[in-house]
Amino acid sequence: MKIGCHCGALIVDQADDLPHKGHLIPDQEWFATCDAIDGAVIDPVAAGRMDKEAAYHLARRIISRSARLMWQCRACGRLYIDGLDGQLRCFVPQGEPADREVLRSRPGPAEPGAAADGGRDPGSS
Repeated sequence: MKIGCHCGALIVDQADDLPHKGHLIPDQEWFATCDAIDGAVIDPVAAGRMDKEAAYHLARRIISRSARLMWQCRACGRLYIDGLDGQLRCFVPQGEPADREVLRSRPGPAEPGAAADGGRDPGSS
C-alpha cells in the first residue's frame, strides 16, 4: 500500500514491523476486546478445550476486528487513520518541530540506544 501525503511525500506499507505504522484500538472497544480474548481464548485453553495454535490465531483475529490501521508521514508528521467508513483521515501535528515518530516503539538498529536484537526485551517472544 502507498499513501500520498499532503506534503508530497509517499508513505509506503509493504512490510511488517514498520516504525511509521500502528494499530489503533478505540477505548470503546478495549475492554470488549480483552473480555473476548479471556472468554474465547484464555478460558478454553486453560480448560484444555483449545490448542495453542488455535488460540494464537483466534486471539489475533479478535484483536484485528477491533483495530484500525494508521500510518505517519516521516517527512511532515501527519497521521493517517482508517476511518469507520474505510476512508483515510488525516491529522496534522501542531508545534515545531513535529514529532515524526509517534508510532515508533523502539530505536532502529542504527540508532543510539538500540540493541543488536532491535531493542527487543530478551525475555519476550
